[in-house]
Amino acid sequence: MIDFSTYFGSLMMMASAVTLITGWINTHVTQLSGWKAQLLSWGVSIALAFVGAWKGLGLFQEADVLNTIINGVGVGLVANGVFSAEFVQQILAFLKAKKV
Repeated sequence: MIDFSTYFGSLMMMASAVTLITGWINTHVTQLSGWKAQLLSWGVSIALAFVGAWKGLGLFQEADVLNTIINGVGVGLVANGVFSAEFVQQILAFLKAKKV
């Protein structure tokens, strides 16, 4: 059985989970492309961040709402290929978000 809590352990694991989930949704549910597919990916990123905070998983343990949103946006940046994970981690450290 797959332990889904491991996907919440790091920024890279979250980005890979978002990419997989978004790809599945885009293949089986909708046929989005361009900015609509990126918007779907952002929505999945932030939704997964709130699930992680709700369950207290990985980098979302003891995270407040603001840090959850900031980390969710960071995951979305990496999942959409906007920035590298290292760059987003530096931004999150600068914003004093929960360490990733």
